[in-house]
Amino acid sequence: MASNPSALIAINEELGDNFEDLITRCKKYKQVLQNRKHDITQKINSQVVGPNSNMVKTLNKIHEERLSVIMLRKEVEQLKSKYAGFKKETESIRTIFQKLIEDLKYNCNRMIYFMCLQCITSRSNKMRTDLMSKRDSEAVKSYKILCELSFAMSTVPCKHLISYITRLINYWHCVLEKFYLEDFEITLKQMNWPFTMNEITDNAKLNNFKQQFQRLADMLIKVQLPKNDHTEFDEQTSQLLEHYSHVSMPIIMILVPFRKRFFYHFTGKKQTNKPDKPEWFLSRVLSWIRDYRTFVVDWLGPVYSENGKRSIDSQHDFIKGLLQFVVVKLDSDLSHFQLEDIVFSHIVDETLAFEHELRKVYNYPNDYPSVTEVLTQAQIFFKWINMERKYAHIKMDEILQNKEQWKILVYDSQYCMTVCADSFLTLLNTMSDRYSILRQPRHKLQFLKLQTDLLEEFRQNIVAEEIESNEYLSEMLCTLHYISYTLYNWGTNMHFLSLLNYKCELENEVRSRSESEFTEVLDTADTVFDDSIRLYNLGIDNLLNCLTENIMTKVKYISKQYKRDRWHIMESLVDENKYSITDSGWMMYETFTENLNTLNKSLPTSLFNKCWPILATKMSTFLFNDVLLANMFNRGGAQHLLCDVRYKLLPIFSKYTTKPSIYIERLLEACRVLNFEPNFKPVILKRNEVSEILLRRIEHGNVLELG
Repeated sequence: MASNPSALIAINEELGDNFEDLITRCKKYKQVLQNRKHDITQKINSQVVGPNSNMVKTLNKIHEERLSVIMLRKEVEQLKSKYAGFKKETESIRTIFQKLIEDLKYNCNRMIYFMCLQCITSRSNKMRTDLMSKRDSEAVKSYKILCELSFAMSTVPCKHLISYITRLINYWHCVLEKFYLEDFEITLKQMNWPFTMNEITDNAKLNNFKQQFQRLADMLIKVQLPKNDHTEFDEQTSQLLEHYSHVSMPIIMILVPFRKRFFYHFTGKKQTNKPDKPEWFLSRVLSWIRDYRTFVVDWLGPVYSENGKRSIDSQHDFIKGLLQFVVVKLDSDLSHFQLEDIVFSHIVDETLAFEHELRKVYNYPNDYPSVTEVLTQAQIFFKWINMERKYAHIKMDEILQNKEQWKILVYDSQYCMTVCADSFLTLLNTMSDRYSILRQPRHKLQFLKLQTDLLEEFRQNIVAEEIESNEYLSEMLCTLHYISYTLYNWGTNMHFLSLLNYKCELENEVRSRSESEFTEVLDTADTVFDDSIRLYNLGIDNLLNCLTENIMTKVKYISKQYKRDRWHIMESLVDENKYSITDSGWMMYETFTENLNTLNKSLPTSLFNKCWPILATKMSTFLFNDVLLANMFNRGGAQHLLCDVRYKLLPIFSKYTTKPSIYIERLLEACRVLNFEPNFKPVILKRNEVSEILLRRIEHGNVLELG
């Protein structure tokens, strides 16, 4: 009962607090409880005991279900026994049927095999008959059917049949291609291909051949195999040309004279083959593209469209075919002149310019093969990036040795651009333009690493120069600030954002190999230049500190008389409105003001807004330590110092903020403590500092309440 407080509360409420006839009421309440107990017992018994109780019904149902389960188990055992007997009786029959089914499958496969073989043979015979009867279009249709059948059978296990149809397709491909190539060559000769620009414009003569040209080109595309071989080149060059292999046969044919001209003029001991003049063969290829691309689209574009391609693909294939010659030539020249820096560098420059012109002027697709793949071969790329580093260092030295490097080119409220900053960022921007056309992000990341290394080296050079001389501190500060500002803007363009994404993917992949859980780097990185911007901001803070220290050095030098003034015997001020600045402090405050104004004119707004609060803090600390705590003050001296701070120092900073007092609040509190202002309670000053300030007074005035 004690553990059930609710029962005790109910009993107390029932019996009440009247002790008269308590026993009688207890007996009655006991009887009530017994009646309740009896009712509850009867209710429970009616549910559990008796023919209509729920418990009995549940038990009966369980018993019935148990009997049904037993019956099912008996039936299952009987079925198992029957199945075992049936299996034993039918084992011989099943063996016979299984053999019959296997024989049927074998015969069906043989029938299908012979049907395919018959189809292949019949199509091959039909092609022969069609060609003999000069129904070449029908022969091409049969050839296409054979190609489709070969594709459909590519997954079946009949190796010999697949080998047979493949060899047969190759045979008919050679036959058909030779058949149409002969006519195509004759047509090209009749057209006097490759014709001059005057002949291109003279459509009357050429239009006579257009229908025949397009018909033969259409047939050549239809009978072409998926790939072209380049067995005439060495293994390494063949790997480079692998991406250029899917060029249609009509394009290959019209490129034959260009190929002969190219390798005649730009290989061997010809005078036109000069390794230090790569622009000769590159400009020649560009001129061919310029002169003949319109003809290729007009004549071959409709043929491409009929064969399920885009009309413009004919122009792209024409360019791709010409690039084969360029790739072979570049690979040869770059491999032979890796040790000659000037020649190597010139070839790289011209190759990049060539690639840029292809993409920008002739709209060569980005997903098509690029001649830059020659440059990204391991040994060539290693040489290239080292050359970029070497010439970048030379250019950096020239920039830093320029006599006018700290000259301001552009002054803006957000930044000041110096000659030094502009030249260095132009160097980096040019490098970005050069490597941005590379196809693989991993190659771009290596150049990005070179750029960040150059940024850090440049910053260190600026800092080292600042240590040697403080003459151009504000210009150095503007230089670092402008570079940091520009890097942040660069980081938001698509080129560097894509590199950030790829870099984060690589870092996450590396982390996933070493850790089961890792965080997304992309969530915390803003740009690929985050580390560089952080280091440049640290350099800016250091230069700001040096710049303010230089100003404070000048101020302290001028302030010698102010620090040694006779503060302890100055006359008291009767009226603050008639106050004039302390004579000894005039030059000090003027020097401070002039230097602050000079900074305001020479630094951009964002930098100056970081600089003047530092100066305010330094000036406040100087006056607190070197003037207030270094002298003894009478009432007049304390009043003069407070008025100097209120009416001279505060107005200096009021030009730049509406609340200048918060930047020198500690000094203001100290001056008010020194003046024994009644009911003033310092907030920033500590108790020991207040005690130290009070000791600066040589006379006793009102007691300052510190409580």
